[in-house]
Amino acid sequence: MAQDVLTFKKGVHIDEFKELSEDSNLLVLEVPKQVVIPLTQHIGAPSKCLVNKKDEVAVGQLIGQAVGNFSANIHSSVAGVVTDIIDIQTASGKNAQAVVIDTEGFDQNKEYILNEHVDLSKEEIVSKIKDAGIVGMGGAAFPTHIKYTPPKPIDTVIVNGAECEPYVTCDDYILKNKPEAIVKGLSLLVKAVDAKEGIIAIEDNKPKAYESIANYLKNYDAKVKLRVVKLATKYPQGDEKRIIDAVLHRHVPSGGLPMDVGVNVSNVSSVNAVYEAIYYDKPLYERVMTVTGHNINKPTNMLVKIGTAFEYAIDQAAGTKGEIGKIINGGPMMGIAQPTNDKPIEKATNCILVQTKEEAIPPVTEPCIRCARCVEVCPVNLMPLYIHKFALKEKLDMAESYRIMDCIECGSCSYICPSKRPLVEAIRFGKRQIRQAGK
Repeated sequence: MAQDVLTFKKGVHIDEFKELSEDSNLLVLEVPKQVVIPLTQHIGAPSKCLVNKKDEVAVGQLIGQAVGNFSANIHSSVAGVVTDIIDIQTASGKNAQAVVIDTEGFDQNKEYILNEHVDLSKEEIVSKIKDAGIVGMGGAAFPTHIKYTPPKPIDTVIVNGAECEPYVTCDDYILKNKPEAIVKGLSLLVKAVDAKEGIIAIEDNKPKAYESIANYLKNYDAKVKLRVVKLATKYPQGDEKRIIDAVLHRHVPSGGLPMDVGVNVSNVSSVNAVYEAIYYDKPLYERVMTVTGHNINKPTNMLVKIGTAFEYAIDQAAGTKGEIGKIINGGPMMGIAQPTNDKPIEKATNCILVQTKEEAIPPVTEPCIRCARCVEVCPVNLMPLYIHKFALKEKLDMAESYRIMDCIECGSCSYICPSKRPLVEAIRFGKRQIRQAGK
């Protein structure tokens, strides 16, 4: 009997371009001569710098300590010497202090031994997650230890394997090649919050990933109910509120969080990091990510050290085919365009997308024709055309009355608009004005 394919209402179907990298072998990058490791790679307080110039550091050494609970530890991804501590703007747009480490002449080998007999309490699981500096690696960078000490009961943990953003395939690679890590990592997270069930949700454009997880689950002796489900391939299926709707038919209230409906959602790469932290005692200092685009000679998934420059990763994918039009941290829908190619890779950098000059040309904008297509596709049931108008005219009260703050900035409205109106850009502007006004 065929399994139901789950989804939410509305959304858009987008050209995926995942074929560029989805079948690539994993490229393990050589350690660069220098890394620049930001001390703010998460939502919350910046980490406290624990090193000084001329200090020697080892692979996995704690170099940035979480400040309070709403923060995250930062570890060195390399062995080397600290040559500077500088102020930078990160690829995610944060102003941050960063540790510069030169690696030449240092032994980079670091072996982590598998602990086959893991038997931890839920408090010990969360403690190890915090020590390892794990955050949401799908883009949000929310400290994972906070998510798994919720003030409300959680009955279900969902592993978000949708990866709905075009071009990005790193989570697909992990699902296909590391099913043990995902299933065991999910089991740990279920135990951490005393949940009754764990679900791995995968879009149906990833049949090999689904098969890999399903086959592993057949022979896995789970202590709680674990299952894998198929999601329809649709954008933004990977938004955590959309995935909760699709899988459990629960609706997170306006301004609410998944825990308000008894659910926690974690990204595939984050769950893999949890597995490595607990089964190998390995902190989060490297990640699998995608370097891709029609301007990349050899689009691929690669294992990179945190702090590696975008430029180095692009060079290791055989460089570009021609002049660069735009470099994006993330995918084309919700990613952030970069002013330079020397930004360091962060924990939440799941993709570097390199566009051609032609792809980067902004579309010609026409007046709104009131076709309401933006309303038809909005996954949050908003009216983007009106929010856009009020935001640009700085009529903030009207924008708020149309629930501007509920917008998830997925870009579905801008994508579908026949007039190519800058809907998301205007909404972001309006939200920023509201926050600055202290509302």
